Amino acid sequence: MWLLLSLALGGAHALQPPGQFHGGEPVARHGERWFALTADADGARLTRTRLQVKTVMDELLDGEGQATGQAVSSAVAGDAVLTYLRGPGLHEGPVTQAVSPDIASDSEGGDSGLPAQTLRFGGRDYRIATRCEADRATANLYRCSIDLIDGERRQTLVAMSGQRDATVAGSGMLLGSEATPHLIFAGDLDRDGRLDLIFDTTDHYNVSRPTLFLSGAAAEGELVRMVAEYHSVGC
Repeated sequence: MWLLLSLALGGAHALQPPGQFHGGEPVARHGERWFALTADADGARLTRTRLQVKTVMDELLDGEGQATGQAVSSAVAGDAVLTYLRGPGLHEGPVTQAVSPDIASDSEGGDSGLPAQTLRFGGRDYRIATRCEADRATANLYRCSIDLIDGERRQTLVAMSGQRDATVAGSGMLLGSEATPHLIFAGDLDRDGRLDLIFDTTDHYNVSRPTLFLSGAAAEGELVRMVAEYHSVGC
């Protein structure tokens, strides 16, 4: 069970994961129309759907006869739904996905266990890479960033601390507080022909932070811009 908070940056876009939450935590309201982002063997698509927000028993907080939790779902097949989205530039229909032909194996991640991935989209190869530099002011502390790279262009998606830990395989680098940031989806969500991402920018083992990055909202010099995130804290 996750205690969920949400932030829609600028108020225009929002994410709502499916599932069960504590009472009052979902940002979606019963009957609202959102887009369900699905991805399976048949491809990815955005499907307009009406959300169902039902009162259910919260297994962590409720006693016998109580029901203060809320479950978020829709008529779209639940197992295929990555998240629900809403905001300008999003339209119903197929979504072109990026493919991941291989895992980068260079000094910026690779087989180290840190986020590192090649994404092929629109005839171009993008990379997600992690780099860490020692913080000279603090022993065993590093300043790390997870970046999106397109040729010579590079943009940081999230920055966090890092530290060496002998129990960690590969690089021996531990991001944040035992965090596991990772890619959730890569493709053209706003249909401008450029790569968009949903990336979990968590910096803590007990936090989930799926974040929507859209190319259509990017300013000059940017590849993408963060437009919404959903913050979840484990209980």
